[in-house]
Amino acid sequence: MPMPKVVIVGRPNVGKSSLLNWISGRRIAIVDDISGVTRDRVGALAQIGDDEEDAHFFEIIDTGGIGMVDRDDLSDHVDRQIDTALTEADVILFVVDIRDGLMPLDQEVAQRLRYLHTPVILVMNKADTPEFDHRGGEFYKLGRGKPVAVSTQQNRNKKLLQSLIEERLPKGDTHKPNDSAMKIAVVGRPNTGKSTFINTLSQAERMIVSEIPGTTRDSVDVRFELDGLPFIAIDTAGVKRKAKIRDNLDFYSVHRAERSIRRADVVLLFLDPTQGISRLDKQMADYIAKQYKPCIFVVNKWDLMTHDAEGALQGMMGKYAHIVQHAFRSMSYMPLAFITAKTGRNVKALLNLSQSMHKQAQKRISTGTMNRVLRETVDAHPPAARDGRNARIYYATQVSSGPPTIVLFVNSASLFDATYQRYLLNSFREKLPFHDIPIKLYLRSRTQTERNGTSSRREPEVEVNPFADLVEMPSRLSSTSEIAPNYAHMDRELNELLSELDD
Repeated sequence: MPMPKVVIVGRPNVGKSSLLNWISGRRIAIVDDISGVTRDRVGALAQIGDDEEDAHFFEIIDTGGIGMVDRDDLSDHVDRQIDTALTEADVILFVVDIRDGLMPLDQEVAQRLRYLHTPVILVMNKADTPEFDHRGGEFYKLGRGKPVAVSTQQNRNKKLLQSLIEERLPKGDTHKPNDSAMKIAVVGRPNTGKSTFINTLSQAERMIVSEIPGTTRDSVDVRFELDGLPFIAIDTAGVKRKAKIRDNLDFYSVHRAERSIRRADVVLLFLDPTQGISRLDKQMADYIAKQYKPCIFVVNKWDLMTHDAEGALQGMMGKYAHIVQHAFRSMSYMPLAFITAKTGRNVKALLNLSQSMHKQAQKRISTGTMNRVLRETVDAHPPAARDGRNARIYYATQVSSGPPTIVLFVNSASLFDATYQRYLLNSFREKLPFHDIPIKLYLRSRTQTERNGTSSRREPEVEVNPFADLVEMPSRLSSTSEIAPNYAHMDRELNELLSELDD
């Protein structure tokens, strides 16, 4: 059974976006006093009931204001999005402002809903106290029966509204959808073709597409399937330079885009070959790298590049790939894809590559394999001595995935500079199945300072190379008591580290 949809409609500035955030329990839609903030359909998963076993799940969808005058002349696009949402709705929440009273635009919304057979709940928002409820008599003229007075700011009558929604939702299996869908965040500067790409994936006009920069404001989750597998594509607003952030809308759009990167399993950084690579592109790439997210540099609109033959096109791809690699040197291991979102060229191949990178990020490597690779790497290029001290690596282990997190237990972390750490990471990426993704590396000194400020006992340094014995440790060993005494400290240190990461 498809997920039921509850659609919120109304004139501008009656609190539709606040209602979506209130019902879903999360800050999804941008809320601002400026009229006409929402343009696209913004959806979120919501539930009625605290127990997931018995809860009623549905998708709550916010729409643009009916009758809005858009400053970028996108009113027709917004209207088409509203029509699509109303067609798909199982329940409609018709929102009015009890403080403003009945307005001509409210009657226009009622007229638009008149011939629909979908259940409609009339919601009077901004009724912060019961004293406002008596003003609701005039809304009976809209022909939608008894309205329900709520306040998103004062959290008033939420359960009453939820019960009315639950009564009108279609009966059937409404359990929580599978969370295994891979999340793909689509980020980039304005007008790089992100929304066109989302529409191509969903095979519908899911996002408003326009030549006007900054069309998309919210970060919008779009669910779709490819070859029977579920995906969530997150369309984001085009990120602008701080100097070009004009108002709160731009600020919140940038904030939502960054949050989408943090939520994503794979990030697609869109580049426009006709615009070149800017400082803003590099700043976004740097933010993605700091979040340790698998990333693909997506060169969109490749059909606009002039070429006479396939051979010439391949040559241009090689040149542009060199430019991208030079511009993002610290992320040169991340792949590059050339697509045309408008025609769908190479879009499926891009998704297949995204799946491959997601699988890489979830892999776990055994400690034996990890230390074999580490031994080869250190033997090929040992760390240099610093301040008269030799740098020693005792052993390595992977403690987490997504991203792969590797811990090196060393005699002193200060003896390993950034250059040698990059060398280790490049070697891990080359010899382990993490070729295209970032790796998080921690260096753990054997002598640690306890949280209360006292110094812990120094473990005796092992002069011989421990790797030969460690990698031959039998895989059947499962408890500390079975491990040889000279490895007991390794198990203890690892447990301490894991507890710190959990904190």
